[in-house]
Amino acid sequence: MLTGIARQAAETGKLDELLTDTEFLVCAEAQGLLPLLAHARSAPARLAAAVYRTSLPRHAGAGPDQRRWLLSLDAVRWGAWVLAADLARPLDAPSCLFPWRVRWATGSQTSPRLRGFLTGHTSPMTAVATAMVEGRPIAVTGHDDGSVRLWDLHSDAPLGPPLTGHDGTVEAITTAELDGRPVAITGSSDETARIWDLRSGTPLGNPLAGQNSPVTAVATAMVEGRPVAVTGSDDGIVRIWDLRGNVLLGRPLEHPFWDDGVEDVGWAVTTVLDSRPIAVTSSDETLRVWDMSTGEQRDYPGNDALCAEWVTALAACMLQGRPAAITGRGDGTVQVWDLGTGQLSRTLTGHDGGVRAVATALLDDRPVAVTGGDDCTVRVWDILTGAPLGEPLAGHTQPVRKVAIGTMDDQPLAVTGADYDTVRIWDLALSPRLGNPVRGHSDCVRAVTTAVLEGRPVAVSGSSDGTVRIWDLHTGVPVGQPFTSGEEGGMQAVATTVLDGRPVGVTDGDCGTVWVWDLGTGAPLDQFACHEGMVQALTATVVDGRAVAVTSSDDGTVRIWDLHTRALRGGPLPGHADEAKAVATTVVDGRSVLLVGNEDCIVRMWDLHTGEQLEQSLQGHTAWVRAVATGTLDGRPVAVTGSLDTTMRVWDLHTGEQLGRPISTGPAGGPGTDWVSAMAIAAVEDRSVVIASLHDATVRVWDLHTGGQWGAATVFPQPVGALAWHPGGGLVVGFGWEVAVVEPRPQSPSGQR
Repeated sequence: MLTGIARQAAETGKLDELLTDTEFLVCAEAQGLLPLLAHARSAPARLAAAVYRTSLPRHAGAGPDQRRWLLSLDAVRWGAWVLAADLARPLDAPSCLFPWRVRWATGSQTSPRLRGFLTGHTSPMTAVATAMVEGRPIAVTGHDDGSVRLWDLHSDAPLGPPLTGHDGTVEAITTAELDGRPVAITGSSDETARIWDLRSGTPLGNPLAGQNSPVTAVATAMVEGRPVAVTGSDDGIVRIWDLRGNVLLGRPLEHPFWDDGVEDVGWAVTTVLDSRPIAVTSSDETLRVWDMSTGEQRDYPGNDALCAEWVTALAACMLQGRPAAITGRGDGTVQVWDLGTGQLSRTLTGHDGGVRAVATALLDDRPVAVTGGDDCTVRVWDILTGAPLGEPLAGHTQPVRKVAIGTMDDQPLAVTGADYDTVRIWDLALSPRLGNPVRGHSDCVRAVTTAVLEGRPVAVSGSSDGTVRIWDLHTGVPVGQPFTSGEEGGMQAVATTVLDGRPVGVTDGDCGTVWVWDLGTGAPLDQFACHEGMVQALTATVVDGRAVAVTSSDDGTVRIWDLHTRALRGGPLPGHADEAKAVATTVVDGRSVLLVGNEDCIVRMWDLHTGEQLEQSLQGHTAWVRAVATGTLDGRPVAVTGSLDTTMRVWDLHTGEQLGRPISTGPAGGPGTDWVSAMAIAAVEDRSVVIASLHDATVRVWDLHTGGQWGAATVFPQPVGALAWHPGGGLVVGFGWEVAVVEPRPQSPSGQR
């Protein structure tokens, strides 16, 4: 019913009124509303549409309260405070089971150019292309399970059942017109390529077989008036096929000096050079250009190929009437090659990590490149100037490996796919500024903690982008300048303490080092080597009046460091041959104690004054202990441990005994998606609770007295990688690239099992 109302409102120019009605946003059916969002016109309506799209895959099938929570969180990420307040108001009702409300959040992964998502595929997407079928824009995706799926880009809905026929992963897809009908050509690890009628969803003719190795690249062209497909395969050979007869044309294209050690053909594209159809292929760190009419390779002065080393993606386009190849490289650069001269024309820089996908389009009659990379971003470039067009398109949580260009409503769009992630659709045209999001990290937030700086509480966040940032805990305003180590590796752990009377941050560095830096100025104080492997976990405290840090590493050791002298206090703690990813400190009977959670399922305890292991160890988990938190319960010191066995356990640290039954966080069958990734012990409304983030992108609260869950699971847009509780009542949450602070709602619901 609401979809019909929205459709009628769009037809009569009244959709903006509906989009600014928060109850309509909460109650409308997502699949029906999504294609109408592009018709928003006023700034408030466009902002509401952007908020609605941001976490659509998470809230599309959710109930009203869960959708309201996610929309209110995303409105804060966009800096849409009025909309956020209107959305959140019903969450304060006593009947609502959600325990939290949003105080502030960053908006690093918000983008006004996000248009939609393709969801519902159960197998990872491995290839993508676009086409027009009867005037309707569609996407064609290939998957790891061998299926091919068609999607309506107006509604983001699947078109019919998956197309089946391949017996292996679909490695490549392209689309074309064959005698007036739209077709897709797919290459697979089953050593065949197949042609599909996109109107009927049926295969055309027999598979293109006889390639004797996985087909890793496909492209199409017209050669002497005949439609052909170009395939490249793992054996390093390029083949040309007649699409009308599904037969091989001429001899396979291979360099006369190739031998059995040649690398596979990873990419193939076609264009026109000197009025002749050519194929450009990438293999053995070169680009090779083939005349498709003769099968001969084009030679360049001084070389028979373009020495484009470390090519990780390939596309072609026309630049001012001349054919060009656009290559992505493993070093994060994008290169533009003049195919007429064989010369490198331009290098584009911006990605932080390898470029895994590239496609080209025309935007306002200017050639642009769209690239996806290991940094999980999509970037749009003006090829002629080398300048980026707008901010990077952020939102993917995995490296972007596939990009395809299409057209909808006469505007170019990009369809992008990442490892085990949703497929996203983007408008390529620059959008007017929306909202007022606070930009922060540019990669996943791995660690958060809290501190007091000049009398005010702050949140501290460390990220894989190699920076540590400080935020005012109450307002979310950035404090000072980010700390940047300048090293390639990102931050996995961050802690704070007081050193010589000033607050300092302690973070892991590259290759087993630790950085100490001034929390107030962001200036580094020192760096020292502490492990042969990468630091996996870190904490800091004060022992006997001296600041110390505890580090664990994938080299299998745990070490204690005096931060005043940067010297090791004793040797590595024995008994930790397995990797330890969880460390925490507390005070037991007036003595500082260290807890270390191990891959061997045991949590060991150490006296930080003497460096000696305590007799009691915490044993009961049946899988790797990944999280440890410490606190008090009825005045006695306790620890809560979380494991891949999908349980949490509460321990009396005086005796080492488990208190009560294990708290289940997932299916009884064993490790699943519900294992604990981070946790904190807190006092909320006079209750002792444990707050845990689970691998299913939820945060849940349990009463430590009863073991019952308190309120409903709170869903976040992306997996939560870090948690920290501030005694003043704020929970710092790191999810995706974002940092948020949420606070307990007044009159929270009573604990429930």
